[in-house]
Amino acid sequence: SAASDVYKRQPYITDCIVGELERLGKRFRLALKLTKDPRFERLVCSHKGVYADDCIVNRVSQHKMYIVATCDKDLKRRIRKIPGVPIMYILDRRYSIERMPMALGAPKV
Repeated sequence: SAASDVYKRQPYITDCIVGELERLGKRFRLALKLTKDPRFERLVCSHKGVYADDCIVNRVSQHKMYIVATCDKDLKRRIRKIPGVPIMYILDRRYSIERMPMALGAPKV
């Protein structure tokens, strides 16, 4: 359909996220393993010495075409301040997407 041509459903992961997962060690080995999945497209980071959260916030502030998937409370709080960027997270073993508030330019359903 025309809508599926417009919206590319591609999971992305940045160099910063992979680097942070590598530094965090064994506790995050499953998440690190998921980053190797060929369905994830790796986004190259051009900056140095930036935390993964800062990288994500900067990227989605510049390009409001992403849905940010995270369960990190601090990152969700920061992303909520950026108009037009939905957040996907897991709640009670289910995926949930926090809808964009109407006042922030979300399409009417």
